[in-house]
Amino acid sequence: MIGIVKNNVQIQAKDIMAVENINRLNDMNVNSCLFCNLIDPNFPLPLNTTVLQKAQVLDFNGPIITDHLSIAQDFINLPYASRRYIYLYDLDWKYIDNFSFMHVAPLFFHEKIDLIVRSESHYDLVKKLFKEPCCIMKEWDCKILKELDNDAKE
Repeated sequence: MIGIVKNNVQIQAKDIMAVENINRLNDMNVNSCLFCNLIDPNFPLPLNTTVLQKAQVLDFNGPIITDHLSIAQDFINLPYASRRYIYLYDLDWKYIDNFSFMHVAPLFFHEKIDLIVRSESHYDLVKKLFKEPCCIMKEWDCKILKELDNDAKE
């Protein structure tokens, strides 16, 4: 079972793609769980997976993935997660006021956290600045999510 961790699920392209591909995991016989605090009541897609409060990720023992840097900071201290992934959907750290690479370096260099990027250009940049991403995943691709779940079992 793979866990996807978000603060909120909102009506925005990356969340819609995430939910669409999480739902496809069910069709592929892959169990998943969405950990989040709030789902927009007008969200256009059904959630065909288990949904739990974000705090419950502390007890989750499978692979986990997030596209939020603020959530990823907690990944270092999760006691049971089998694998930890940060999906750098956007290179959004460049929009943080007073940003310094020292803010993300502990996460991006951490030995227990693997990085995932969305494109070749992101791959090249992240590899040069931090470490080599484990894969490229376009738009929350369910096939890649399935591979990440399988890799964590090995």
